Amino acid sequence: MSGNPLKRAGTMKRVCRRMDLALVAAVALRVLGGFCVDLAHADEVPNLGRADYLHFLLDMTPIRISLVNDVVGKANFPDLVVPRAYVVFVNRAPHSGQGPLPPQLSSNEVELVFADGSGEAWSVAVAERARRDGLDRTTAGQRMRTEQTSVQISPSTKPNEAYAADVRANVTRSAPNRQADSFEGLAHYRGVSSFSYYVGGSDDEFFSARCQGTLNPVFQCNYTMSITEGVVAFATFVDFRLYGGRAYANRRLRFAREVACRYLTRC
Repeated sequence: MSGNPLKRAGTMKRVCRRMDLALVAAVALRVLGGFCVDLAHADEVPNLGRADYLHFLLDMTPIRISLVNDVVGKANFPDLVVPRAYVVFVNRAPHSGQGPLPPQLSSNEVELVFADGSGEAWSVAVAERARRDGLDRTTAGQRMRTEQTSVQISPSTKPNEAYAADVRANVTRSAPNRQADSFEGLAHYRGVSSFSYYVGGSDDEFFSARCQGTLNPVFQCNYTMSITEGVVAFATFVDFRLYGGRAYANRRLRFAREVACRYLTRC
């Protein structure tokens, strides 16, 4: 993996993916209408939105996804052998409107989503909560937001220590202004954006964390981490500053690694 993991460029499809569809759908359709597939035939994932590249599946049949790097190819990267229900995004995979994910794929990025604590696939957990409480899936997902854990898995050609060093260095390039305040000993940086960046220490599970500058229990933070040698991840869950601090983030990320390792052929 190359470049800044927090500011990776992508196709217009990836631009669409990062949008908050619930707030800016109308604008997105006008600006990106020529690039985004008809949303009427797309899956909707609670708290992630509706898009052709997203998949909401309840099928627990395992599929095999070969992790490949655009530069070196397959190399020695492990495969993911994971139930379809866990997978919400596979880069370059068929659109959700074309049917369920095929049994074998290769990709440089895969996103798994599951519930914290149980490790249950997000789709299955939300569907069960909706059934149990007589809710629609959107409402059930909103009520479960604190449990939601997204992990975007990618192969990396860099050793873990080198990758961690690059991530920490990229924080100071993206947000060069170190703030006078820290959070539980974590160095705090700001740039021209509204985000606050924190650099993890050698004992932390995260190399960096990016959060909204404004504290809000609904907002989520993005955390960069390693899953195993040659596999890195970009995890997303609620703001650690409001839900137990540094120890909370480390506990969530250890569990995220544990769940991901269940489905990697080498971990």
